[in-house]
Amino acid sequence: MPFIGIIAKESDSNFIKNKITKNSKKTNFEVININKKSIENIKNIKFEAIVINDEIKELLNNSNYLEEIIKKSKYLIINSDIIENLEPLNFFVNSTTEIITFGLNKKATITISSIKSENILICVQKSFKDAKNKHIEEQEFKIEMKKNNLKKICNSLVIFAILTIYGEKLQKI
Repeated sequence: MPFIGIIAKESDSNFIKNKITKNSKKTNFEVININKKSIENIKNIKFEAIVINDEIKELLNNSNYLEEIIKKSKYLIINSDIIENLEPLNFFVNSTTEIITFGLNKKATITISSIKSENILICVQKSFKDAKNKHIEEQEFKIEMKKNNLKKICNSLVIFAILTIYGEKLQKI
């Protein structure tokens, strides 16, 4: 059971958790929201993936535990629209950590190439390795999306990334 830590607003974290659970057919994920209140209680959990979908400067300044949690993770999935400069994170990321960026900018590993009323095209712009060390090559994936979820496009990229890392398919959001 992979442990996934999410640094995001609670509503975004809950949305991501619910959609991962609904779309996952073979993997049982444990998704935990990381915030000021929870950081000390989860300091000994080894997260396979950490999602950074919010500003983390304050959290890093207030807790030394977050650095250790990030150092131990295998995947770091970062919203590059929010955190544009990855240099400070490189200080405590080890060489085996796979960094995957997502967002609506042209430098992101995973981005959106098209948005229509009923679906989106998610584009993998740079290859990365999944949990079984298999390369996920550059390509596009068509995802069906409900109209009320169009506001959650960046969250859809996180869901896609996590499911893809663990060999699952994102069908519908």
